Amino acid sequence: MTPSHPLLRLAFKILCIIAVSQKSLDHWNDTKNKEWKEHVSVMVNRFQNSNITAGLVLATTTLFLSSQPPIEHLMAYNSSISYIFAMVSFSAALLSVISGAAVLVIYETSTANKDMESLKHMRRHQIIALLLWLAIPSICLSVATFYLFLSIFVACFWSDNSVVNIITTLSCVAFLLNGVLTIYVYNVVG
Repeated sequence: MTPSHPLLRLAFKILCIIAVSQKSLDHWNDTKNKEWKEHVSVMVNRFQNSNITAGLVLATTTLFLSSQPPIEHLMAYNSSISYIFAMVSFSAALLSVISGAAVLVIYETSTANKDMESLKHMRRHQIIALLLWLAIPSICLSVATFYLFLSIFVACFWSDNSVVNIITTLSCVAFLLNGVLTIYVYNVVG
């Protein structure tokens, strides 16, 4: 199932990590054992937590989109660029909630009521489609969170208050450092 080209192999590995929290689909070899049931339980829990998080991002962006800043010189989130980023975040969070609910219902139902041995006999394009479908809620949540961060960052960075600007700069550095550490840990562990 794993592609032979190095770039496609890496893309497939990343897709597997996002979609099924595994580096490969080797766990599909035996879908009748205890490990498979535990994996399904972990995945259902992950989708539930992802939906809750997407709901929180959705509520936060809704607040920013529908209200005026209480102290505009501290955080002017009604600027056009901040508002556009908040709209992108809102759209991605809404898509994450909708697709996450669909994935959760279908995944939980199909793994409980069907013989999952058919996974081993799927064609490559069917596997990719399934993995993309499973990954969409997480990808949308990541996009929503990133754009919410950008929206707040822009609103705070354009603030007239130097303390807010310093806190915003430190937050951005922490965000970027977290990204670098994530890639480092992935390379060490994965």
